[in-house]
Amino acid sequence: MSTTPKTQSATASLVAALAALDNVKANKIVKANFTAKYVSLDALLDAVKPVLLDHDLALIQTLVSQEGKVGVSTAFLHTSGERFEFGTLLVKSEGLTPQQVGGLITYVRRMSISTACGISVDLDDDGSLASGFRSATVSSVTPATPRPLTK
Repeated sequence: MSTTPKTQSATASLVAALAALDNVKANKIVKANFTAKYVSLDALLDAVKPVLLDHDLALIQTLVSQEGKVGVSTAFLHTSGERFEFGTLLVKSEGLTPQQVGGLITYVRRMSISTACGISVDLDDDGSLASGFRSATVSSVTPATPRPLTK
């Protein structure tokens, strides 16, 4: 993330929003050469946008295309005008049909949002389809007790 803080309140809003965001439950299942659960883009947006709005932040994603790759740049915009950039995620798109490129963009948007928000989706593995890899067996692990982000 890169930004030059203009106001303490914008940074405080970002920290509060990230602390308030919860992990999102998978709501879709894909069955191909493997079975994977994932969260749909609309469900992910429904989970994060209200929390961001409560902290005077908006999610901005812009489409990027360069040298046979497509992807998105993700940022949060504060009502003060301060913008928090979270970088650009690009994925190879050469040789894909328009429908595959659309699916790839949706996948990249989901991954970029969850990364920028610092959240996880349980058992998200549908990237295996785009990469051509078979899904590995996922086992459950007892999660560590989370620490609060505030003092």
